[in-house]
Amino acid sequence: MSLLRQYVDLVSIQLRSMRDDTVMIMVIHIALSLGLVIGMGYLVPEISDSTALFLITGTATQAFVTTGLVMLPQMLSQSRNDGRLEYFLTMPISREAYLLSQITVVAVSSFPGAFFALAFGAWYYDIGLVADPAFLGVMVLTVLSLAGVGVAMAMFAPGPQVTNAVTQLIIFYVLFFSPVIFPASQLPEALQHVARFAPPTYAADGVRATLTNLPGTHLGRDLGVMGAFAAGSIVLSAFAIRRRG
Repeated sequence: MSLLRQYVDLVSIQLRSMRDDTVMIMVIHIALSLGLVIGMGYLVPEISDSTALFLITGTATQAFVTTGLVMLPQMLSQSRNDGRLEYFLTMPISREAYLLSQITVVAVSSFPGAFFALAFGAWYYDIGLVADPAFLGVMVLTVLSLAGVGVAMAMFAPGPQVTNAVTQLIIFYVLFFSPVIFPASQLPEALQHVARFAPPTYAADGVRATLTNLPGTHLGRDLGVMGAFAAGSIVLSAFAIRRRG
């Protein structure tokens, strides 16, 4: 069976097994995006257009980051805990096709929150967004560049409880200590240096470069760095899943 056929069949199996949960997960992601777009705005009494654009695009970026660093490791960790992971790994299928199917499934359930954040945020703050086809590339590279870390957490953590705790800490860092929903200049110098080695920094900048006219973005650099992170992430994912299988 070809790799593509395996991938399509695995995605179909996963979506059908989650059909009772997918809609609820989408609703939760949309609610979280709504809360960030409105709630974070309350912290700034007189929010400017540039601040609003950072908030809107940062919220969308957070949804993409959540796919690789929260949803994926939590789903794989639960599958490992209840035996479903071992069941699939005993089948004559490609490990890479299995991983790609897992990434696709979590993306399908979490991406609506990102698109809702962009549409609702633009309406709520009465500002316009531009449309660049490169946005789709940024979206895919963001997920792939972080998936390896998510897979490694799920495979090597002692159990789902530890995985869940670590993912919550990571997303807390992304929201409040990395330049995702606000400029890097607002961070302490030490955190600015750390941010240069973190994929979410380039993901947020790439989203702003493709959806806004904000100055200071570097789309070419963002795509190149995230491409390198994505390649390393795929290698790490394959290593982790093959060690497990």
